Amino acid sequence: MKNSYRVVLIGLAVLGVVYGCKGPEKKTEEVKYHPIDLCTFPASMEVGHYVQIKRKIELKQVVCKSIGRDVGRDGGDFPCYKGCDVIEVRTNFPAILNASLNKNGGNEDMLKDFNLYWENGVNTIQGTGDWEKLKLCLEAWDVELWKFTVGTEVGEITIGLRPKDTQLED
Repeated sequence: MKNSYRVVLIGLAVLGVVYGCKGPEKKTEEVKYHPIDLCTFPASMEVGHYVQIKRKIELKQVVCKSIGRDVGRDGGDFPCYKGCDVIEVRTNFPAILNASLNKNGGNEDMLKDFNLYWENGVNTIQGTGDWEKLKLCLEAWDVELWKFTVGTEVGEITIGLRPKDTQLED
């Protein structure tokens, strides 16, 4: 019997330790951690060149002397035309613009002689992302009106653009 008392006592002791360790239930507070700023670094993005352009030029008949064509009574420059319009450009980089005229009509071009130019020679923009204005002009003389009907498009103006800090290749 001594052994059985011993087993019971050991059992009670173990039970007492388990209950004693557990103790009354306590609510523990949750430990909250706040993030700590370790460092700051820039985030960058590969942004391409952005360009947006709007406008067109309409030619109107002018006195030939107004575009520097001195036409006498038998002169062959008549009729003469001129059109200027504001080209609005928006870019995200400083740029230089150029312009060229592709005449329509194949071998029967209506415009025999013309001059396409930027007013005051200004063809650069700052590239601030805001709309910037440049004035593009087209003068034409020795125009063969009889070959086309009213409202005929006489050509397409192509605007070229390159970043200001680059060089053109030969």
